[in-house]
Amino acid sequence: MQTSWTLVGRIKNAQDEESWTRFYDLYKGLILGVSMKAGLAKEEAEDVLQATMASLSRKIGEFEADPKRGSFGAWLLRLTRWRIQDQLDKRSPGGSGQGNAPTATGVTPTVERVPDTRSVDLEALCDAEWKQRLMQQALRELQFRVKAEHYQIFHLIELEQKPVAEVAAALGRNRAQVYVVKHRVSLALRGILRRLQKQFG
Repeated sequence: MQTSWTLVGRIKNAQDEESWTRFYDLYKGLILGVSMKAGLAKEEAEDVLQATMASLSRKIGEFEADPKRGSFGAWLLRLTRWRIQDQLDKRSPGGSGQGNAPTATGVTPTVERVPDTRSVDLEALCDAEWKQRLMQQALRELQFRVKAEHYQIFHLIELEQKPVAEVAAALGRNRAQVYVVKHRVSLALRGILRRLQKQFG
């Protein structure tokens, strides 16, 4: 599987349509998710996605894989935050915030009922969404890495927060066995997460 660094190198070639398609498929969910959590409507989030990709295509030549300059993921999310801010600013003509004023009925239009752009922590939203998506990918890989019963034990205890005694009884295991399985699966998950964090910068 290509690492993101290999993919980054390939998309610097604007003619490499296959790599650009793979990159788009890889990151579009992240960008849309962050945008909508920032308060944008689906159409606005789509605009952010397209604007971010267009901006990236113009600036990708400037990016260098240097840890001192930050990861690629952080750089991409920074571009995304700027485009989200652009969309939020459009809701307040002239940046004055007047676009959020109530209508004659005393009700603020739904599309304009969003937080003051100054109060939206886009960096925190981006970081949280990024971590969530890495975890989702890690859990998908984990299901193929461990036995089905072991994943079930881990899922019930860690994700559904079921008591160990309840899980042990339901699966016909003693609590010691359940603890051991949970510990081993947790270690496997941490290993997958470390690899994904390194892979996707």
